[in-house]
Amino acid sequence: MLIQEARIHLIRKPVAPALSDVACEHAALVRMLAGAQARVSVLVSDHAQQIAALQAQIVRLRGRAILRDTMLAWLRESLARLEPEAAEDLAPHADAADRVICQTGCVSHGNYWRDDDQCRRTGKSCTMDGVKVEIPR
Repeated sequence: MLIQEARIHLIRKPVAPALSDVACEHAALVRMLAGAQARVSVLVSDHAQQIAALQAQIVRLRGRAILRDTMLAWLRESLARLEPEAAEDLAPHADAADRVICQTGCVSHGNYWRDDDQCRRTGKSCTMDGVKVEIPR
């Protein structure tokens, strides 16, 4: 039994210095934990600032999108009002252009657009039927 008691006694003696080692390790771990918490706090703060900046950017971009969509709607309405006027204005010009093409292609150049009293360009009956155009020399 003496041997066991000696062993127990020997085991108990180094326990007191081990407590100081444990305390030192604990203190080191607490310092490391404090450093990690400080780094995480900085990261969380940075992320919060980034989130706030991104949310502000979202608001600005939504405003721009609304402005763009509104302007596009106004332009479409304006275009819809102008199209009938433009068609009315273009009709006389289109008729004048047809007469020039017919005079040039059919009368002056040997009936280029004409095919059996039909205009190959428009598919209609020839409007220059029997018209003689005098070309000044």
